[in-house]
Amino acid sequence: MNQTSGKVKVTTASSQFNLKEAILYGINVVLGTGILLLPKIIYGNLGPASILAMIFSALLVFLLAICFAEVAGYVSANGGAYTYAKVAYGEKTGFVIGILSWFTVTTVWAASAVGLGEILGATFPILSGFETIISGIVILFFMFLNLGGLKVVKGFSNVVTVSKLLPFIAVGIIGLFFFKGGIDAGNWSPFVQISEDTTFSSALASTAMTVFYAFVGFESLPIIGGEVSDSKRNMPKAILISLTIVTVLYVLLISTTITMLGGDILATNTPIQDAFANMVGSWGFWFVSIAAIISLVGLNVGDSTHSPRLLESIAEDGLLPDTVAKRNENGTPVASIVITSLIAFGLVMSGSFESLVEMSVVFYFFQYIPTALAVIVLRRKSKNGELAAEYSNEGQFKVPGGVVIPILAVVVSLWMILSDSVMHLATGAGGIAIALILYFVFNRNKTNTKI
Repeated sequence: MNQTSGKVKVTTASSQFNLKEAILYGINVVLGTGILLLPKIIYGNLGPASILAMIFSALLVFLLAICFAEVAGYVSANGGAYTYAKVAYGEKTGFVIGILSWFTVTTVWAASAVGLGEILGATFPILSGFETIISGIVILFFMFLNLGGLKVVKGFSNVVTVSKLLPFIAVGIIGLFFFKGGIDAGNWSPFVQISEDTTFSSALASTAMTVFYAFVGFESLPIIGGEVSDSKRNMPKAILISLTIVTVLYVLLISTTITMLGGDILATNTPIQDAFANMVGSWGFWFVSIAAIISLVGLNVGDSTHSPRLLESIAEDGLLPDTVAKRNENGTPVASIVITSLIAFGLVMSGSFESLVEMSVVFYFFQYIPTALAVIVLRRKSKNGELAAEYSNEGQFKVPGGVVIPILAVVVSLWMILSDSVMHLATGAGGIAIALILYFVFNRNKTNTKI
């Protein structure tokens, strides 16, 4: 029996996230980019039936989030899927998942920065043509913001989240009063609109993968688990509550857009803005546009915060050079922040929003699937007394139904990957190979430690 204990970073109470702040952070890292910049693609594959893809993706995300909620009850340190994999499978597997997770979150940060540049260019014509430069400046700004310390980031995140959440709630609720008019106008019919050479199943899978991007981020909240007070108890609650709020809001916003625009969604790059303008007048366009910009700023706050913390967590466990985990007087991991920011900056300069989204989504599943299976593994290890005392999840959230939900989450995840594109699987395999090479480069003299 091997009961290896891991490191748990202690953060001062004044800078820690309480439950409400953790919920706001969870909302912040999910709500925004996908719902604002992808409705044309969502509608284009299925028509109004794209709402089914939204619901389908939400169900899958909840299957995965429930698994994250249980394993979060074992660990109170930073790292998220990386730490869960390390505890469940050992350091080599943990390292691979950690590197893939870090690259994924860094890619999503780059996508958020590109999205902010694109929406600023679309909203303010004077900025058109400078989107890439703006996106690069965004990366550098949040790099310096994070170097200022977590307390600064937390305050900024709370203000931005509330500022973007309230306008979207208003749009969704007001849209309910126009629903019948949208049906009467034929904007919901025919309900299913797919090309002749496409099956409903393949269109649903492809659209669900795209829609899935709108929900990614829930897995990023556990990455800062060590910064949340009473993490084992509060983290599962924060994951599930924040995701529930975002899901309800997403369904309302997509329904409102279809209700007001119907097929005209395909003719605009600002569908939610146009939908609200149709409801309340021209000022509605600017109301949502400003909310959209604030939303994307919020996403950049979250992505730029937890991505370096993940790299730091890997280094703290001795799997990367110690310099990567070294903190300055503000308590921030300087090298992790700079390295992550430079990678994100390079991605911004090399790809569009859509290509970054496509590249990042597949890597999410390579942290989701091991985390879902970790529910089963950690239960067994806990029962057999193979875990250190600090990894006890006694009295914490448990996934209902035994192993049914973890297995179902894995099966549906694999189906989505394979149904959408075999190239996604090849891309993921390539990422695993690169991560393994990095592991052996930095840990040539180590053996795979079991937790």
